[in-house]
Amino acid sequence: MFSRNLGLISKLDQNALSETKVLIAGTGGMGGVCAEVLVRMGVQNITLVDHDIFEETNFNRQLHSNMDTVGSLKVDVLKKEFLRINPSLNIKTFPEKVSLKNIDTLLHEIDYVVNGMDEMLNSLILERNARKKNITIVDAWLTPYASVFVMTPDSPHWEDFLDLPTKGIPLNELTPELCNRAVDVEVEYTFSHFTPYEIISKDFVKDIVYKKRPRPSLAPVVWLSGVLMANEVFKLATGKPNT
Repeated sequence: MFSRNLGLISKLDQNALSETKVLIAGTGGMGGVCAEVLVRMGVQNITLVDHDIFEETNFNRQLHSNMDTVGSLKVDVLKKEFLRINPSLNIKTFPEKVSLKNIDTLLHEIDYVVNGMDEMLNSLILERNARKKNITIVDAWLTPYASVFVMTPDSPHWEDFLDLPTKGIPLNELTPELCNRAVDVEVEYTFSHFTPYEIISKDFVKDIVYKKRPRPSLAPVVWLSGVLMANEVFKLATGKPNT
């Protein structure tokens, strides 16, 4: 099934992919693409977490959204499609949000976490607990253009690196307002690396951060980010240099 991988990767690499256990939280745009790439590379053990259903507004960028899947749970659709690719796939699905109640179950026997969510609180629950368990995190949800970052157990988290207002506050004490402020800080940091305000207004961005309007997404950016995240998981699973 994965013989065409060989030559670019070794049999040892392929075996490592087969044995790797990956959790993908958020299976819409980036997460859905990342999951499909991992399955087609030969990752045999995958856990999908997403409470949402497909809607027509997903058509512009979410790989598995179409008229036939509108109204269906994203994790159910992906599971059905992935088993058509690899019937022996070991796939677990959780049609729910990441929360303090389920986080220990979600992270049980997981090697790597992919964060495809776009909610600060759920992301902090996932990432803080993954770090406690020494699980490496591949993330891209905060970047408006195609780029990813990897947080190993010994590297700084975004809360530390940017001194976010959520830093040091217990998860059960975080408010929506505080989480929005944290997103605001991260967006400003990301935007400081180029000149986005030449094409969009600061008020428009603020409205997105504070959920006054939906977040825009474009298929090439979303898909490229998903592929890049899958590539980072591949490098981690096979011990490739971080280049």
